[in-house]
This record gives sequence, structure tokens and C-alpha cells, in this order.
Amino acid sequence: METSFGRCRVTGRLGQRHADIVEAVLYCAERRRDVSDGGVELLVDPARVRKTLSDSRYSFTQIEKLLTELRAATITIEMPQFDRLIIGGLIDHVIPSPMTRPDPLTGGERNLWKVRLGVALVTLLEHDLSLYYDPAPIARLQHGISQAVARHVLSHKIEPTGGWFLDTVIVAVAGQASSQAMRDARRRLKDEAEELRQIGLMLDGDRIKKNGVCSP
Repeated sequence: METSFGRCRVTGRLGQRHADIVEAVLYCAERRRDVSDGGVELLVDPARVRKTLSDSRYSFTQIEKLLTELRAATITIEMPQFDRLIIGGLIDHVIPSPMTRPDPLTGGERNLWKVRLGVALVTLLEHDLSLYYDPAPIARLQHGISQAVARHVLSHKIEPTGGWFLDTVIVAVAGQASSQAMRDARRRLKDEAEELRQIGLMLDGDRIKKNGVCSP
């Protein structure tokens, strides 16, 4: 993936469900602490993460599995100002925090999470990506291509004049595809044009752009 500051490559077993989790963790973070090596530690309520994604019916077991797969993924970033690669992870660790919240199910207490973001992910967030938006509307989209395109557009801080060419974004998130696959992708996006509009994206001919309207 080409970014505004260099080339980025992600390796690992990742899909739109993993993106749901990353976005929910960032969106639900209650506190942020910068770490000396460039990473960031977030204080997160796992119950709020699950509630944010409740329409997608994620169980805690599924969330833990996805976090494990995120931990195994690797980001490689090439930046022109450095003569070496930045190689790191999306999430370095998820550990229980001593801070707690009342648990209405048990009448006791439940621990919050400390989620450590890797240096590579923090680099992307600082230079090219903006992921601090409500992930729930995107998670509710029916088609994976709609989710991927929405994330690509919403996560970039700078919008090209006139918006993004739709085919360019489809290739960016799905790779080179046959003519039939491209037609299918365009059709699925048009099927969810109203849902995309509700999260602040507008299909305009052969382009997609931010329209600044976002439903809660």
C-alpha cells in the first residue's frame, strides 16, 4: 500500500473483522500513554468494545481470537527519510489492567485492558491514517468490499480533489482483479450507496468522496 510518506506492507491473517477490532479498540480507548520506544498504550474497556460491535455479534472468544491474530501480524514501512525499514506489529500485547469497572452480570468487578499498539501502527496513525471514528456503522455493512473501501477513504486525512476514483480504491483494497470482479465490486458498492452515505461517503459517478454527513 502506498501512503503519503512511503510504502507499507502488512503480512498476516487479516481481514475486515480484524479491522473492526482495531477500530473499536481505538474508538473505545479511555486513556492513552505514550511509551518511550514510540509505541502507545491504551486503557480499554473490553465490554465497551463488544458493545460497540454488538450488531455484528462478536463474542469475547471471537474478539480474543482476532486479537491473537492481530498480534501475529507484521507491518513493514519504507520511509524515504530513513535508510532502514520500520518493521513492527499492529498490537504488541493485551494485558489486564488493575483498574476495574462494576460487572452487572456477576455483581463483582471486571478488569479493563491495557492494549499496547506497536510502533509501526503508531507511525501509520501519526503520518497517514485517522482511525478514531465510530466503527459500528462500517461493521454493519453487508459487503466486505464496502467495508474495505469505506475504511480506506475514512482513514485518510487528505482527500484528492474531486474524491477518489472508485476503481483505484477497489484495486488498492482488493488488489488487481478481473473485469467481472471489478463489475461485481462496483455493483455491491452501489447496492449499499445509502448505507455509505449515512457514514459520510458519497458515490458520485466513477468517484467516491466524503460528504461530511455521518449518522450516529
